[in-house]
Amino acid sequence: MVELTAGRAQPAMEERVFRLRPTGISSVVWVASFTVIALGLFREWYVAAFGFETFVQDLRHLAFNAEHCLPAWYTSLLLALSAAILAIVTASAARNGENYLFHWAILTLMFLGLSVDEATGIHEVAIEPLREGLGLSGFLHFAWVIPGMALVALAGLAYLPFLLAQPGRTRAVFLTAGLLYVGGALGMELIGGKLLTTYGEESLAYVVAFCTEEVMEILGATLFATGLLGHLKRRFGGAVLVIA
Repeated sequence: MVELTAGRAQPAMEERVFRLRPTGISSVVWVASFTVIALGLFREWYVAAFGFETFVQDLRHLAFNAEHCLPAWYTSLLLALSAAILAIVTASAARNGENYLFHWAILTLMFLGLSVDEATGIHEVAIEPLREGLGLSGFLHFAWVIPGMALVALAGLAYLPFLLAQPGRTRAVFLTAGLLYVGGALGMELIGGKLLTTYGEESLAYVVAFCTEEVMEILGATLFATGLLGHLKRRFGGAVLVIA
């Protein structure tokens, strides 16, 4: 609710400032990530042990390999959090007159797009047309990986100078997070496609593959978001949100 405040005494500045504490936020994010991973793994064990027709059904909303479920929503949330932190880093870099401002800004938009895609599955639209048009199977069963690999390669080349220009700790965290996330999203998707077409959707090999994929994505996204918070603290001393 919005109230008119003209003529009223305004609260002191310290009462309108919210300090973003990177260490505390990072701790919460890591606990949440491990909780989501544990719930997803528990679901797969539960279904393997007791089947689908149980008192709580198949716990589908905890499933790793499904849309509109907790792991997918949470990964989308992590990517959105990264986009928000990137926006703060971009604003801080602009205020300090630092280099690579354009790269920070584009990275913000990229993570916002990844968040939307994770929540809506836009990339999956390309699977059927590419698979049928090119006659793909095996490792390329999930055919979206072809344009996905091309985009990752282009982004990697474009951002290599930016990555090399970052402080050593930030660079190491960004690189590790990227390898985890892309290794899960693309690497394990390739392996999963092969296992699915060879052994079937219910096979243990395929279940292990898609569980590994989701765990890697969540860990990669978590590491990147918390790494950004660390970079924000080390480079700019943290951040404050002022309600003007």
